[in-house]
Amino acid sequence: MILQRSSMTLEEVFNAIERAKEPSIARLKELVRIPSVSAENKGVECADALITLLKKEIGFTTRKISTSGSPVVYAEKNVGAPTTLLFYNHYDVQPVDPLSDWQSPPFEATLRDGKLYGRGVSDNKGNIVARIFAIKAYQSIFGALPLNLKFVIEGQEEIGSPYLHEFVEKYPELAQADFCIWEDGHRDADGNQQIWLGVKGILYLNLAITTAKRDIHSSWGGVVENPAWDLVWLLNSLKTPDQKILIDGYYDTVQEPTAAELENLEAIPFNTKAYYEDFGIQQFLQTGRDLKTAYYYAPSLTIDGLTCGYQGPGDKTIIPAEAKAKIDFRLVPNQEPDDLLEKFKSHLQKHHFDNVKIISHHGYPPARVPLSSQYLRVIGETGEQIYGHPLVVHPTSAGSGPMYLFKMDCFSFGCGNAFEQVHAPNENILLEDLVLNMKHLAAIVHAFTPD
Repeated sequence: MILQRSSMTLEEVFNAIERAKEPSIARLKELVRIPSVSAENKGVECADALITLLKKEIGFTTRKISTSGSPVVYAEKNVGAPTTLLFYNHYDVQPVDPLSDWQSPPFEATLRDGKLYGRGVSDNKGNIVARIFAIKAYQSIFGALPLNLKFVIEGQEEIGSPYLHEFVEKYPELAQADFCIWEDGHRDADGNQQIWLGVKGILYLNLAITTAKRDIHSSWGGVVENPAWDLVWLLNSLKTPDQKILIDGYYDTVQEPTAAELENLEAIPFNTKAYYEDFGIQQFLQTGRDLKTAYYYAPSLTIDGLTCGYQGPGDKTIIPAEAKAKIDFRLVPNQEPDDLLEKFKSHLQKHHFDNVKIISHHGYPPARVPLSSQYLRVIGETGEQIYGHPLVVHPTSAGSGPMYLFKMDCFSFGCGNAFEQVHAPNENILLEDLVLNMKHLAAIVHAFTPD
C-alpha cells in the first residue's frame, strides 16, 4: 500500500500537522467568532473569511457564488490528476438557545481541558479547518497534490439547504468529482472512529390550525371548536404507539436492507448505556438488532415542537385561537419527500382535517453509498493506520442532508467526539481529534500518489 511504502515521507506531513496545531486552532477560533446563524440570517460574512482562508493557507482558486439565499464558497486546485475529491461543508451554525446553559459564551471559542468550546466548533467549522490545514501540511512537504481537490461550502445547511440546488443546477461541472468527503463525523463513546455511508432523507412540515380570530373564554369550551384538540387528534392519527406510521402508502417504496447490509449491521457497536447517560433516558423503544434496524433502515416520524394557548405563570382559562406543530419525517432509499407530502395531504382529506394548513415545508431525498465502494476501502485502510483500529462503518446517518445533489460516493467522518453536543449548548471538539482527523485526511490524499 502507498501509505506504507512512503511512511517516512508521510510522517513528515504528520509532523507538519503537529507544528500547525496552534495556527489551525487560531483560525478555527476566528471562524467560530463569526455568529453565522442561518436561521437568524446572521453571519454571511463568514463566506468572505473562508475565501481569504482558502487563498492564504492553501492557494486554491476561489469563487463566491450567489444563490437566492446565502452564497456558496467554491474553491479548487486542479493538478491534472485522474481522480478528483470534493469536500462538502457548511459555514452556517445552529442557534445557541438556551444561552443560559452555556458554560462560556458560544461565539468566543473557549479552550479548556483539551477541548475547544463554541457554536460551530464541530458542526461544521472544525472540519473545514481540519481539511484546509491537512492540505496545507501535505503541500508543504510534497509541493504538488496527487489528486484534484474541490471545496463546496454552503451557508444554509442548518435550515435545510433550500438554495444549494441552484448552485448545482447552474454550475454542474463544479459539483462533479469522483468521490466526496461529507461535512462531519465523530468518534463513538468507546473512542472508535466512525464513517457514515449516506444520510436519510427528510420532509419537514410546519402545521397550523386556526379556529377563531382571537382567544375565547373557556366557558365556551363545550360549544366552540378548540384547535388544540384538533391538533392532538391529527397527530394521534399519524402514528401508533409501536411506531407504525399510519399514512396510506407510506411504506410502499421502502427499500429493505440487503444481506450484506444486515451482516454489517451485526458488526456495528451500539453502546446503549453511553447513550442513556448522554441523553438522560432510561431505555430505547427497541432493543438488540431491532434497535439498529430501526435506527439505520426504518423511516420515522417525529413531533419537533408544539405551540398553543397560554404558557405563562398562573392560570388563564381560554380556548386558544390557534395551534401549531412542527413535525419531520426521516426517509430511507426510494422514498421521496414530494411523494410523501402528497400522501400526507391525502391523509388529511381522508380523516377530514380540513382546517389544517401547511404553513411551510422543505425536504430532500435520502442518499446511500454501497459497501463495495472502492473509495471506502481507501478511507478504511488509511483510517485504521491512523487510529489503530478498523473504522466503524455505518450504512447511513439517521440524520439528513443534501447529499442527493452530489452524484458520487459520499462519506462522512470528521473531528468530532461522542459528547460534542452539536445543536446544543457547550458544543465542543477535542484538540486530539482535530489533529488525528488532519492526519487521516493527509493519508487519504497520499494514497492516490501514482505508482
